[in-house]
Amino acid sequence: MVTTDTFGIMGGMEESFVLAADIGGTRARLFLGRVCEDAWHILRLHEMSCADHDGVEALIEAFLSMVEGVDAPSVACFAVAGTLEGQRMRMTNLPWEVDGERLRERFGFERVHLINDFAAQAYGLACLDDEGIVVLHPGEARAQGVRALIGPGTGLGMAVLSGALCHPLVFPSQGGLADFAPRDARELALCESLMAEHGRVSIEMLLSGHGIERLYRFVADLPPGALLARDAATIGVAALEGDPIANETLRFFARLLVSAAANLGLTTLARGGVYLTGGIVPRILPFLRAPELVERFCDHPLMSAVLARIPLYAVCDELLGLKGAARIAARLTHDEN
Repeated sequence: MVTTDTFGIMGGMEESFVLAADIGGTRARLFLGRVCEDAWHILRLHEMSCADHDGVEALIEAFLSMVEGVDAPSVACFAVAGTLEGQRMRMTNLPWEVDGERLRERFGFERVHLINDFAAQAYGLACLDDEGIVVLHPGEARAQGVRALIGPGTGLGMAVLSGALCHPLVFPSQGGLADFAPRDARELALCESLMAEHGRVSIEMLLSGHGIERLYRFVADLPPGALLARDAATIGVAALEGDPIANETLRFFARLLVSAAANLGLTTLARGGVYLTGGIVPRILPFLRAPELVERFCDHPLMSAVLARIPLYAVCDELLGLKGAARIAARLTHDEN
């Protein structure tokens, strides 16, 4: 069914059909849209499990089979969780390789653009409305200030952007794989426990779905490799229902996420704000709203005044990356006309 949802994106001057996708380590969101003079019109939007497909090509083929009878898209933009080299990418948390030229030839697109998934989220910030964002700490936002994104999911993504949101300069990042830095004795004990098992501890090992499971083992005083009856999703549900171990796990997770956000804010001097994004963030919002987390965000012996001026936001719009990919696709159609 055609809808009038526009994603807040202006299209090109002539009607075109465009495919956009946000492909993560667990789920992929794809949509087919019609770009006309004043708006996007979504023809089909679908979420798919990556585990059900052998690669990106199989994923796209399955999606396009759902929209038979609609004109083939001429332009496609794929936001993918991985490091981009030219228009080729190897995904970070899946054994998939993505080749833009191969996709163009396989599906007959006129133009294909690949982008890192968190860079796409950065482009999507311009599409957020008031319902899609929660202010955790207002700071003193600068309209033209640097903005930084950090988001836990299957992995931990980051990106940085500068300039106006309508025409940002975006820098992708693999900062989620940077080393974890403990701040107190408990975090040091956590780090030492994981070092004994893994040898090296990245931020992503803690701030991700599997990170929630590792934190649960630590809080419950279980061996590092112990099998769990609960996964990250069920731990989150149990935490909201008052289970004490699950609740403390999510409180711990929120503290670590805010610390990582503060470090990113200092690294980039994000005077435009630090944005917590990704699928986990809306589900742990009650924990992120805890007043002591603002104190933790600003707590630095030398830089507390700087951090106090950096806004901290939680993004609840799970289509952020898809909207960013759509913005880029719309730009491609506009460049053609």
